[in-house]
Amino acid sequence: MTAILGLLLGLVAGVMTGSFSLPMKKTTRWSWEATWMIWSVCALFIIPWLITIITVPNVLEVFARVSTTDLLLVFAFGVGWGLGAVFFGQSIAMIGISLAFALCIGLATALGSLIPMLRNPRIFITPGGMWSSLGIAIMLVGVSICAVAGRHKERQLQQSDGTDTQKAETPQGRSSNRMLLGLILAALGGILSSMLNLAFNFSQSIKEAAMECGATVSSAADPVWALTLLGGLLTNIIYCSILLSRNKTWSDYRKKGTLSHWFLAALMGAIWMPSIAVYGRAAVMMGKLGGSAGWGLYMGMVIVISNVWGFVTGEWAGVRGKPVKLMFFGIAMIMVSIAVIGYATTLK
Repeated sequence: MTAILGLLLGLVAGVMTGSFSLPMKKTTRWSWEATWMIWSVCALFIIPWLITIITVPNVLEVFARVSTTDLLLVFAFGVGWGLGAVFFGQSIAMIGISLAFALCIGLATALGSLIPMLRNPRIFITPGGMWSSLGIAIMLVGVSICAVAGRHKERQLQQSDGTDTQKAETPQGRSSNRMLLGLILAALGGILSSMLNLAFNFSQSIKEAAMECGATVSSAADPVWALTLLGGLLTNIIYCSILLSRNKTWSDYRKKGTLSHWFLAALMGAIWMPSIAVYGRAAVMMGKLGGSAGWGLYMGMVIVISNVWGFVTGEWAGVRGKPVKLMFFGIAMIMVSIAVIGYATTLK
C-alpha cells in the first residue's frame, strides 16, 4: 500500500513540475532572464530552506554532523544540475527544441534512473529490477517519439509561415560546427541534469543525520534538496546576471504595471520546489527502487503534462496530421512505461 501511495505521489510531483512554467506565459513585459532570476531565488533558495527549517529540527546540527566531503559532493551535484539547465538552454538555439529535448531529457531520465541501480548491480536480475529496466527503456522510446513529433511540428509550422525549412536544415543554413556544438551541449545538459537525482541517491549520510536530529523518514531528504539547489542557485544566478547585463534588461524590474510579474515568477517557484520535495517523499515510499524507478516515473509524467499544457495553451494550434499522431503515440508509450514502473515498485 505504501508503494502505491508513493507511486501516486510521484505522479503528483510530475504534474506539478510539468505545470510550474505556466505563469511565465503571463510575464510578457519581462525578459526571460528577468523572470528566471526571481524564480531561481524563490525556487532554489527561499522555499527549499523554508521547507527544511519547518520539517527538520536543528538544521544546522544536521550539516555539522556530516563530513565536509559529503556536503561538497551534494553541493557539486547541484552546481552540475544548474550547468545542465544552462547547456540545455543554449543547445535549443543551436539544434532546435525537439532534438535538444530528446538528447537532454532522454539522457537525464536514463542516467538518473540507471546510475543509482548500478550501485547494487544484482538488483537488475530481480523481478522489480527487470521490470523497472523495461519501463525505463519504454520511456526512452516514448521520449524519442515525442521529440520526432516536435521536429515534424516545427517543420509544419515553418512551412505554413512560408519558411524554407530545407535551407534552414542544410549546412548552408546551419554550419556543421554549430550543429556539433549544439549536440555536445545537449548531451552535457542531459548528463548534468541527472545530477538532481544523483544528489538524492548519494546523500545517505545527510539523511541519516537529519533523522538523528528529529526528522521523519519522509522529510529526511529536505536538507539534501536545500543544499543541492543552493549549488543550482549559484549557476542560475550567474547565468541570469550575464544575460541581464548583456541584454540590458535589469530595467525590466522597474517597469510600471509589472507588479504581478513578481508574484507570477514567485508562484513558479512555489509550484516547482514543493514538487521536488514531493518526489523525494514518493521515492522513499516506493522502496529500494524508488530512487531509480521513481525518477523515471517522475520524469515521464513531467513530459506528459508539459505536452498536455502545450496543446491546451495553443502551442500546437494549426498543426495537423503526422506530428499530432506521433505526439499522442509518444505520450501513450510514456503512460505504458509509467504503468510498468508502477508494477515494478510492487515487486521485491
